[in-house]
Amino acid sequence: MASERDPLQAGIFLHRVAQYPAHYLMSTDEMSKDDRIYARLWGRGPVGSRVEISAPFVRKRRFSGICACALDQGIIASRVVEGSFDRDTFIDFLRHDLVSSFASGRPF
Repeated sequence: MASERDPLQAGIFLHRVAQYPAHYLMSTDEMSKDDRIYARLWGRGPVGSRVEISAPFVRKRRFSGICACALDQGIIASRVVEGSFDRDTFIDFLRHDLVSSFASGRPF
C-alpha cells in the first residue's frame, strides 16, 4: 500500500500505461448483494438512555456480480453467481466471458 502512495511509483505506472491507447484498457469491478436491509448500526440518544431500532434483519442468499468495462464500449462482459467469487470463478469469467467476447467477433 505504501508503494501506491509513492510519487515515483505512480509516475512509473503512468509512464507504463500511457503507451497504450485508451480503448486498449478496461477495468473490472466486483460487487455483492444479499437480502439485508440498509439500517444504521449506531444511533444517538440522550445520555444514559439506550438507543434501539426496530428493523427486520433478513439474511438469505448472497449474489456476487462482476463486469468488465471498456472506455469506448461500456460493459463488455458480466457474470452473476450465487455466493462469492473465488479464484477459479474469476479465472473462468476471464477465459469464458471476457476472452470469448473478443473471439465472437464483437467489436471492441
